[in-house]
Amino acid sequence: MSSTATLQPGRGSVHRAEIDSIATGGAGVARLEGRVVFIPRTVPGDSVRFRISEDKGRFLRGEIEEIESPGASRREPPCPHWASCGGCPLQQMSPETQAESKKQIFIDALVRIGKIDVAIAPEIIAASTPEFAYRMRARFQIKHGGIGFFAPGTRRLIPLEGCLLVEEPISAAFSKIREFLKLEPVARWLEAVEISSLGATSDKEAGLFLYPTGWHDQGNGALPKKTRRAWEAFSEKNGWPLAAAGDRRPDEPPSWKSRYEVETPTGDQVALQVSPESFLQPNRQVNQLIVRAVFEMAALPEGGRVLDLFCGSGNFAMPLAGRAGRIVGIESNPFAVKDAEANAKQAGLDNALFIKSEAGRAEADEILDALGGQPDLLILDPPRRGALETIPLAAALRASRIVYVSCNPATFARDARDISLAGYRMEAALIAPMFTNTAHVESVTSWALESNTAPR
Repeated sequence: MSSTATLQPGRGSVHRAEIDSIATGGAGVARLEGRVVFIPRTVPGDSVRFRISEDKGRFLRGEIEEIESPGASRREPPCPHWASCGGCPLQQMSPETQAESKKQIFIDALVRIGKIDVAIAPEIIAASTPEFAYRMRARFQIKHGGIGFFAPGTRRLIPLEGCLLVEEPISAAFSKIREFLKLEPVARWLEAVEISSLGATSDKEAGLFLYPTGWHDQGNGALPKKTRRAWEAFSEKNGWPLAAAGDRRPDEPPSWKSRYEVETPTGDQVALQVSPESFLQPNRQVNQLIVRAVFEMAALPEGGRVLDLFCGSGNFAMPLAGRAGRIVGIESNPFAVKDAEANAKQAGLDNALFIKSEAGRAEADEILDALGGQPDLLILDPPRRGALETIPLAAALRASRIVYVSCNPATFARDARDISLAGYRMEAALIAPMFTNTAHVESVTSWALESNTAPR
């Protein structure tokens, strides 16, 4: 669809376009006079009138003036904060279209960034998972007495009345905290509060974790005494355990832990407990699907050796331990290492070893000694920055198979190219609905070491 005005008048001009697809970040993709335009809050098939909000040279950003004809997947966003919050940029489209869009984002990243010719069709993990009330942990920012989320790319607080993505214990606690902050000014002297569901199911109590002012920028700080006392009295009144960043050392017991369950390949349930300082996969149902997918992709032989990089509290190590002969987990977060050790002890496992180390700094010889030989399986589950620093280690260890769990298609695509150059071939790919309504793309891929190859 051609433009009705030239670009010369700039932001005041109104243009028409049709949305082709969804880009990384959630904006719709249109084209205007040979350039790509990213227009937020659109869906594929929308015919829109828009204005140019920013000219970035190679591409443009646009703002909707009017939706002249809605795409087939467009719906009315259920959340009243959708337009201002920005945390759910895909909520205006059906979950099915969201999944298909994320699948295409994944493919495009592999082609554009990884320079990989995608020979397999990624599958979407199909399951009756809820699109709301799925998060078992959420961090809310506090500023000027309000509580909510920062607008994307800013430190400007968007006050909320609630969030549709969180489980019921978190939602109930949020409502009480919101009123508490209105009535108690001294309680406002902190940066954020993280609320977690504590039980193995989504209908149990909540735990609170406070971040002192400045923690985001400096990684340290302490709560004012009056602020701490106010929160302690408030949490005790509501029966919520309370902790704060910087309160304890890794070797000290936490005030509380979240608990969730994952199923082993034999159908047994393994309970995992995660302290507030450790990473937690926020969607318990989709996490279970990913754990199952990792095991199936792993094709681990009975008694096989597993190296779990970025192992966290043992999310994959615990379910795999029943089949593996030996598992070594590498994790830089000392609190997560202690959680993993406690989880292994609780499960009665004696074949799992967890090492505190940056994954990229672990030595191949040390790992081979700990495993008792070459790994059959290497699991990568890095944060959003990806696993670039670990690829040389993976290439040196020559594991028979790699399973990579990613939450960022851009860094995954970059890493995928290096994994391919190290002699591995992608055999399967899954897209998981870990963060429905958001722009996050969660993928699981398996890689097989090709015979007679050496790392390049």
